[in-house]
Amino acid sequence: MVALSVSARRFFLAPFLLLLLPLLLAPAMAWAQDRAQALMQFEGVQARYQAAYAPGAVSRDARQLLSTADQAITDKAFAALDTAAAQSFDVKASMAAIQQEVAAAGKGGAAPGPQVLEAVARFARLRADYAAMDDAGKAEFFNRERAKPADPARAELLERMAVADLREVDFSSQLLLSSVAKQLARGNAGQFTSLPDRTFDMAVDTLWSRGITAPRPRNLLTVAREFEKQAAQALLAALPDADVAALLAWRNDPQAAAERQALVGAYRAEVKGSGAVAIRTLVRGWPRS
Repeated sequence: MVALSVSARRFFLAPFLLLLLPLLLAPAMAWAQDRAQALMQFEGVQARYQAAYAPGAVSRDARQLLSTADQAITDKAFAALDTAAAQSFDVKASMAAIQQEVAAAGKGGAAPGPQVLEAVARFARLRADYAAMDDAGKAEFFNRERAKPADPARAELLERMAVADLREVDFSSQLLLSSVAKQLARGNAGQFTSLPDRTFDMAVDTLWSRGITAPRPRNLLTVAREFEKQAAQALLAALPDADVAALLAWRNDPQAAAERQALVGAYRAEVKGSGAVAIRTLVRGWPRS
């Protein structure tokens, strides 16, 4: 009877514990989501993704990586690329996937406090205001803030940011898309259209994995990464010291490195995956004659 009683209690307790578990985990999950949201806002991930992959943006940025001669013959290919990209890049889905990965990496970290959240919001507004300036306004802001004396705290905070790595992802995507559009415009579609889907997908993945090896694109990437860091440095220079201190403490806590790595990895996966779909859509819809 005793054994039966214990077994019965276990039988009835098991479902109860399963129902109770999400309630026990909810606070930790909420903290992780808060951290993920704050980090994505701090790094400007959604604004970056929208600027690079919104309708028209893909062909605009990819076109800049071509020579003048190639630009003159790629209008039709880039128009088709815009159509393919509009079907492939999904801001809402990509941001949700990135946030999920960052949140998983940030479990165990404390939720950012009010001071950190306020500093993140101010930095995000500052970045948005800078993006909305015309070229003259950006140059004036950049030169003014970059002229301020070097600040070790701001320099360290910049090193904790992922802006240069995220710029590299965008550059790699733009380069690959521009290369495919160029080959289509030159009449070399056969090297793509003749491949079975699996082989085609493996070829695109290989091109991504190979990275940027040619001298000119590699030099352009170096410049792009450096400018991205300098622009972020100018924005940090405009932040109050108290905000910088709060943000630096937040990005120096034990979970920060894993979160940053997850952010870059998830962003790369989303851009790479959506770009591969865009390339397949572009190539499969391209006239074979």
